[in-house]
Amino acid sequence: MADQITETVTKGWWSRIMNSIMWVFIGFLMFIVSFVVLYYNEWRVDLSKVAKTAIEVDGSSEASQEVDKQLVSMTNTLKSDEKIGDTYIKEWDYISLQRNVEMYAWKENKKSTSKKNVGGSETTTTTYTYEKEWTSRPDNSWNFKEPAGHENPQMSMSINSISVSKAKVWMYDVDMNQVTLPQDYSLSLNNNNVISTGSLKLANDKYLFQGSGTIDSPVVGDIRVSYSYIRNPLDTVTIFWKLDKGGKKVSPYYGDKNAKLYRIFEWTRDTAISTMKTEHTIMTWALRTLGFGLMWFGLMSLFGPISVFLDVLPIFGSISRFWVAAVTFIVSVILSAVTIIVSMIIHNVIALVVVVSLVIIWIIVYLKNKRKKQKNT
Repeated sequence: MADQITETVTKGWWSRIMNSIMWVFIGFLMFIVSFVVLYYNEWRVDLSKVAKTAIEVDGSSEASQEVDKQLVSMTNTLKSDEKIGDTYIKEWDYISLQRNVEMYAWKENKKSTSKKNVGGSETTTTTYTYEKEWTSRPDNSWNFKEPAGHENPQMSMSINSISVSKAKVWMYDVDMNQVTLPQDYSLSLNNNNVISTGSLKLANDKYLFQGSGTIDSPVVGDIRVSYSYIRNPLDTVTIFWKLDKGGKKVSPYYGDKNAKLYRIFEWTRDTAISTMKTEHTIMTWALRTLGFGLMWFGLMSLFGPISVFLDVLPIFGSISRFWVAAVTFIVSVILSAVTIIVSMIIHNVIALVVVVSLVIIWIIVYLKNKRKKQKNT
């Protein structure tokens, strides 16, 4: 079967109008959701600011009663007496071990081009191409446009994640089921740490391989396995948590808006706080972009039927789409900015008090001036 298929479909003008009306409702929903996304985004807690308030405990002696039920940070060593392994990896000094599985599989790519016709119909030409790649999530080939000759078998192996059941930072036990661990690293494979089982064999210093091909020339259905790990011990980590019972027990810290902070970072406190700040900034702008995009595409969808109606003469439809896109873009920028600013004020008590005070002062001054004018007249 060919690895490229082309399909051409023509949709009538009336059918396109009905479809665009359906998108009006979807667009309205997207428009409403955009405000929710933008509002929620400014509501989120910046954990780096929370982390800055943590009381530093140096780990040289047992914490005092003064830090009871307070957020604290400690920079020390993360270690465990346990050794862990996997079906194919010997037990060794790991805090955590992650098995990553990929299969060589078919992938369907889809590319469409559309042409508006006089009279309002639209002809869409779609080209489907098929290629093979390593992937941890193979597509179900029954959903392909042309499954014949592009069949993906069932994945014969699954990912697996394991961590030690008990670990300590200095004298304190870490709850491995609740704590967020630091970044893991790729594990170099060799005959000393690999358990060769069945058809899964060491291919190189990064992968174990199973299949009828080779790691360099695989065939569909072949499996490659890699591992990532956190070493044991980690000499320098910073952990944020809450100390209870006079500094003898640790637990997750829940702050404003129930934001949870129970996390281990590699390296120092300053590095940890900087990492959280970067993560928060990236997520903030990602959600702002998402909110703006929902608003813009939602607004454009509201005017979709107009452009489709004008497609009786395609030049008029194209002109209307350009102006709808341009105007709704400007409107979306303004509405997004206003929503973000208002949300920031609402979620900031000090800013909210200042704005409300200014509004009250303005109203009082306005009423006084109005009374003076009335007296003078």
